[in-house]
Amino acid sequence: MTPESKRQARTAKPAKEPKAPKTPRQPGSERAATGRRRWIAPLVALVASLAALGVVLGVSLRDPGAQDASDRAAASQARTSIEQLLSYNYKTIDAQQAQVQGLLTGSFKGEFTQAMDKDIKPLAVKNQTVVQAKVSDIGVMSSSPTTVKVLAFVNQARVGADTKNPVVDQNRVMATMRKVGDRWLISKVEAF
Repeated sequence: MTPESKRQARTAKPAKEPKAPKTPRQPGSERAATGRRRWIAPLVALVASLAALGVVLGVSLRDPGAQDASDRAAASQARTSIEQLLSYNYKTIDAQQAQVQGLLTGSFKGEFTQAMDKDIKPLAVKNQTVVQAKVSDIGVMSSSPTTVKVLAFVNQARVGADTKNPVVDQNRVMATMRKVGDRWLISKVEAF
């Protein structure tokens, strides 16, 4: 190699690689893609807004009076059922127990039967006890379409062989009413 060719080799720039041939763009294709992108965000926002509006309308158009009517019906039935549940006469206690069974549901039915057979009935017969329960006031504590919890203030007037004048016991009763078919039945009772 000659000194001249060495110098040219040192100062020579590497040859550029040929660029790939550009594909010709179709007229308006970039503008069409940009236009589509511009419509996506507002379209998504519109769909989300319509979905939110549907939820709000669905919740607000639900008849609030329907739940109030359901609560009143459950509380009314609870009043009657609690009075029957907590009243008994030693002479007719078996018939009363059978009648009250129709007002109960779930595991509470068995709990009631067990309490009547083991505790209440033997003492009522032994002491010739008559108890008359009267709900003085009742209110809905919580509710859903199928379950209503009520708090009842109950006065129980009790007479027996050992008492000539009625003794009045004042109780508070929390009852859970469950809708079974078209009836409200007692599924739980807590007295305190």
